[in-house]
Amino acid sequence: MSGSASVPGRSAPDLGERLDALVAGHERRCGADDVWLYLFDPRMPAIEHGWKLHVSARPDDLAGTMELLVPVLLRYTCEAKFARSTAVLGELNAGVRDQALVGKAVTVYPRGQDVAALGRELAEVLVGRAGPRVLSDRRVRPDAPVHYRYGPFRAAGAGASALVMTGPDGESFAGRASTRYRQPPWTEDPFGAAAPGPGRPAARLVGGRYRLTGGIARSPHGDVYRAVDTVTGGRVVVKQARAYAGEDKHGVDARGRLRNERAVLAALDGLDGVPRLVDHVRHGEDEYLVTTDCGPRDLRRDVLEHGPYGADTHRTGRQISTLARQLLAVLDAVHARGVVVCDLKPGNVVIGPDGTCRFVDFGISALGPHRPAGATPGYTLPVYRAGAAPHPADDLYALGATLHYALTGMDPVVVDPDHAVNRDRTLACLDGVLPGTAHRPVRALVAGLLSLDPAERVACAERVRAGLPEPVDGRRPPAPPRITGGLLDDVIEHTVAGCVRASRSPAGPGGSHTGSTVTLYAGSSGVGLELLHHTDHPGVPQAVADLARRTAEHPEVAALTAALYTGRTGVELFLASAADAFPSAHGPASHGGPATADPPGLLHYDGSGDQIGGAAGTGTGHLLLTHLARAAGHQERAAAHLAVAGRCAQELSNWTGPSGEGGSELPQAASLAAYDHGFAHGRAGIVHFLHAYHRATADRAAGAAARAGLARLAADTPDLLAAAARPGASRRYGSWCRGMAGIGAVLIAAGSRDEDGELLELGLRCARACRVLAPRMSLVSQCCGLAGVGELLVDAAVATGDDSFWRDAEDVAGLILARSGGTTRRPLLPDNTLVGSGSAWATGGAGVLSFLRRLRDRGGQRLCGA
Repeated sequence: MSGSASVPGRSAPDLGERLDALVAGHERRCGADDVWLYLFDPRMPAIEHGWKLHVSARPDDLAGTMELLVPVLLRYTCEAKFARSTAVLGELNAGVRDQALVGKAVTVYPRGQDVAALGRELAEVLVGRAGPRVLSDRRVRPDAPVHYRYGPFRAAGAGASALVMTGPDGESFAGRASTRYRQPPWTEDPFGAAAPGPGRPAARLVGGRYRLTGGIARSPHGDVYRAVDTVTGGRVVVKQARAYAGEDKHGVDARGRLRNERAVLAALDGLDGVPRLVDHVRHGEDEYLVTTDCGPRDLRRDVLEHGPYGADTHRTGRQISTLARQLLAVLDAVHARGVVVCDLKPGNVVIGPDGTCRFVDFGISALGPHRPAGATPGYTLPVYRAGAAPHPADDLYALGATLHYALTGMDPVVVDPDHAVNRDRTLACLDGVLPGTAHRPVRALVAGLLSLDPAERVACAERVRAGLPEPVDGRRPPAPPRITGGLLDDVIEHTVAGCVRASRSPAGPGGSHTGSTVTLYAGSSGVGLELLHHTDHPGVPQAVADLARRTAEHPEVAALTAALYTGRTGVELFLASAADAFPSAHGPASHGGPATADPPGLLHYDGSGDQIGGAAGTGTGHLLLTHLARAAGHQERAAAHLAVAGRCAQELSNWTGPSGEGGSELPQAASLAAYDHGFAHGRAGIVHFLHAYHRATADRAAGAAARAGLARLAADTPDLLAAAARPGASRRYGSWCRGMAGIGAVLIAAGSRDEDGELLELGLRCARACRVLAPRMSLVSQCCGLAGVGELLVDAAVATGDDSFWRDAEDVAGLILARSGGTTRRPLLPDNTLVGSGSAWATGGAGVLSFLRRLRDRGGQRLCGA
């Protein structure tokens, strides 16, 4: 690599100041959030999608790369963003924030006519420099870290995963970056390369010997494959390590960890509980480790597919005591060779066809007093001591966390900076899954191994080896807290205050992991809409006013689609609601009619109608905007919003669902759960909108389509409930977005409104099913989490007056607090990453606040009435 002008460890303010200095005197504007430094060009036309350039860099070369690139960028009409600091770039290159961002130190958005010239000039000034490969892109030239692909110029919030680009002839193409280069059919490569060919690529031969037969795992650090040794015919596993991926402050990247794994496996040669080292080969800059194949599935997959292991009081073939003894026996054998695993976790325990457990992945294991940096939250991290020699007792903590996962299907709580708090909350989660005196021995086993005192962990392991039960002392085990009115008041007040504080953050109230700062799903609009229910809090009026102003002025708004949850309609709904509550809080988008006259079409999304990003959500939002405009006396504006809703209804009235008229089949992949039937992406959300539109307009076609869709949903729901009751059922069957929490809400609303006892009872069955799933649901959020379940239980309680549903909702609130950090009255609510917190409605605090408010008030309005 050529010399660098960078300064190692350069801080965020240093890079921001340097960017300001580099563009001084030019007609450019700089901006920043907690991830990116932005370079705006007022001459840049609005472009929905096109060819963009990505420049990769190693963290300590970021400043030098910036200094070389910016003078080139200033000669073109373009915009760009840079990783804000070396620390942020380290996270990006490790895939911590998003695997699709690995290698993307700099993104450049040029005009179409400038792509080739600018790309070649950037490559010329960066010849010889190195950085991680950008897997979604092609390289401009092989000796420079400049890449390119065709994609969206501004992803629309949380819908980025489903973002679709539309070509000149109406042809759609997925915009989300993947690990393979993909090119829309309407484009030509600006650097003259051929378009990717159709069909599957030919079977790949690694090292001239190992033929890849299937994938095991994908990672930004390198993929893992099953393969056949063409010399011996044996089955092997091939693990890839990509150059410069996941590089730590000492310069150790994925290849360094692979070499460490090779040394560890050599030290463990001959042990039954680990794979055998077969080969270590290099191909280009990457390296590959070849080992024997230990089995078809890991413990994480085993629990997801077959359900949790039984406590020893259960008569099942998968007993936790048997698993504990197996895992400990392997640990003892590994420790006897002088190795500390340092990364024992469910995904690294492979189960063979005969049920034998083996450990894999020794990239950060210790052979002696030192090891590569790295830790897994909840497993390695609580006992990892930077700079201290690893100890075998460290692995015993990871054993306890692994057994907790086997019993519950949930990873340990990790959101609090205090490991003792996380441990106690983890044990409270275990108590929620296995309550009562009968399960005290197994809870004591996990508690002993999760002790923060290594001597207690060692003593617990000795008892496991001897086949002795862990003693149960007289201390009351941690359990989910009991919900009282005073506790709810305190938690709500604290969470409102947190949303108000988050609204002042440069990253926006959704937090740094949301991908958007303004949308209803992930940003200011969702937080603001919930804060409007808490206007008696002294900080809320000003927070809402500030959020509305900043949201209306944010440049992202102009690039959003018409969607409700991830687009412009949700922003409009917040701005109009804020203007109604606080006239001084209104923004430009709340004055006129609908910002988007053309709702997103079905073919532009996933074929489901989509409340999140499609026509059903857009129509729902414009119905709500219609009501707001009428209440404010703006009849013309109301008519315009209703017309948009009408176009959405017309588009959806002929919808038959993803499976057509022939009937629908349950999804085969457990992770999809009830995707095609759910509220966010399927039938339930469409039925919800069509019914609402029919009630507002008496439109016959919409009414007929709503009734037909509801009948189909009711007919399919019993099978969904049966699938959700299977031992290995995905926990997503309990979710609002793709499970029974969203479906049940629609059925309860329809049954109550139409006085249809069968529909109501079906919805109540959904509520009961979700309550059963709740103790095994890791997330606390609205989308895929406990808050969505809690909202359904509130609906059931309001519809029936049955106090048992209120008690169930209170239990779910207790589970949320058990999964949170902080104190019971001042919780630190985890977002959907589980390692951080944020205030986004769908994935963070605002959505939890919505449920807790309705629980305290014994009813009240849902967000968007769904």
